[in-house]
Amino acid sequence: MTGRGLLLDELDRIVANCCRFLELAKPEQHDWRPQEGMRTLIELANHLAQIPSVDLRIIKGDTEQQVEDYERELTRDSGRALCGVMREGARDVRRFMEGLGFDDYENGSATAYFGRTQTHSQWLLETVTHIYHHRAMLFIYLKLNGHRIGTRELYS
Repeated sequence: MTGRGLLLDELDRIVANCCRFLELAKPEQHDWRPQEGMRTLIELANHLAQIPSVDLRIIKGDTEQQVEDYERELTRDSGRALCGVMREGARDVRRFMEGLGFDDYENGSATAYFGRTQTHSQWLLETVTHIYHHRAMLFIYLKLNGHRIGTRELYS
């Protein structure tokens, strides 16, 4: 299997794992935040669920305002709906990345509105690691809200 295939399979796996966590948060926990200046649980859940779709829009050249508008469009208030957003975004990332020729995937680049230029392969890795980062945050938020989750759920 190619590096691209491995990363796309990992994207699918981590999205499925995240969906299990997204569905745990109860509506009465949505406004909870660990401390002032941090996202609420529902804000974090929305950011996590939006990563595939939003990162793809960034790769495709959307401006900061377009990204912010798109994030508002994707905002949801339930775990089930957030999973739908995340799964659809992952499908779109897969289609885009698989549609690139080998040379374009490995050497073609895109520049984000914030000035970062990376190859498409680097952007795919960035998207996967971005998801892992925020999944870890959601895991801690859920644990701090009394959910009985551990390493088994984190890595299953």
